[in-house]
Amino acid sequence: MSVAKETINRIARELFEAKRGVYTVPYVSPRLPERDLDAAYAISAEFAALRERELGVKRVGRKVGLTNPLVQQRVGIDEPDYGIIHDDMVHPSGSHLPLSRYNRLLIEAEVAFVLKSDILEASREGVEAAIDYVTPAFEVVDFRYGGSVGQIVDTIADNAGCSGIVVGEEQHPYGEVDLTKVEMVITGGATEITRGVGGNVLGDPVNAVIWLAETAIRTGEPLRAGEVLLSGSIGYIEPWPADVECVATITGLGRVVATADSKG
Repeated sequence: MSVAKETINRIARELFEAKRGVYTVPYVSPRLPERDLDAAYAISAEFAALRERELGVKRVGRKVGLTNPLVQQRVGIDEPDYGIIHDDMVHPSGSHLPLSRYNRLLIEAEVAFVLKSDILEASREGVEAAIDYVTPAFEVVDFRYGGSVGQIVDTIADNAGCSGIVVGEEQHPYGEVDLTKVEMVITGGATEITRGVGGNVLGDPVNAVIWLAETAIRTGEPLRAGEVLLSGSIGYIEPWPADVECVATITGLGRVVATADSKG
């Protein structure tokens, strides 16, 4: 990696303080070599480590982003990325999320996977055997930047935009439902926000978990039993409407519900 450790630490500290203080900072891409993914992930790792050291939070999962070609086209990025989920970022269905804690809240819905065993070998068979159950989930998306997601190094450095998850109401054994054919729709009150089919996510949402397992093993941080894994948005990522109960329904898997609260 060609970027000095001091630069990595300085940018990670900026993002950490921006998340804690709920404000925006300049994009990091001008300070990194073009498409230096290793540097971006090093920033993301230090960002997560700062939260763990200074806030006492613990890693409970990981998310894969940019797995939907429709989303990739919209933001101009053509490959997946990943981020860390900490225990203070996990909310039950029905939660009210205070808008005062976010810069610009975005909503997306996806299939979440929960593991019953470690994944130390990233074959499809090994990954599928390690999955305990699946459930619908919202990803709570927020960036520390004032504009769009920027370049891929910007989104990676900022924990791939992940600021939380809302976990669905039902748990279904993996394999019970054909995830390539599930249909997802998000509504806010009587308004449809976005929809899509499971096959939008790398052809099958489990392919995102396989990609994540391979990446996690390669970087020396294999996926562990009990982790919750987000596989990526089935539909588009959209602004989260305030003070309206939002419901994402995924056929065969049930629903997840949350409200962005402007009074909170």
